Amino acid sequence: GRSLFELRFEKSCYPEGHTGAGRVSESPPHYSAAALYALDQDLEIEGVVTEFRFVNPHLRIYLDVTTDSGDVVEWMAEGGTPIVLTRLGWSSHDIKPGVRLRVSGNPARDGSNLVHLVTITLPDGTELFGEDVDFQAVDRRRRQE
Repeated sequence: GRSLFELRFEKSCYPEGHTGAGRVSESPPHYSAAALYALDQDLEIEGVVTEFRFVNPHLRIYLDVTTDSGDVVEWMAEGGTPIVLTRLGWSSHDIKPGVRLRVSGNPARDGSNLVHLVTITLPDGTELFGEDVDFQAVDRRRRQE
């Protein structure tokens, strides 16, 4: 079955009363990040990976994050598409359950434990850009103009 995050995410993608009937797959529709995330705000969390999905339409990292009070809460970080991230150096083998990561990004507009992934920092200090924009390609195109 789908996780609580997937069900909440899907609900937030459809207008009230829309059932998603006629959809071909169980993937939620593509959307603008600005619709779900406060792109003008920054958020940083650190947690232990419970699941890593390097699949379309967006990469997802599920983490257990320990709060200041000692409670463990589940978060989901959502990044770009696998094809773009692969060009940026990502691999489906980069992240394994049990690994501690630092995630930087933008918080969900509704206050839920979702973050729009901008960067992650791996335990060895490697930082990976998680956006759907290939800035190297943008820079190459800009130079050609």
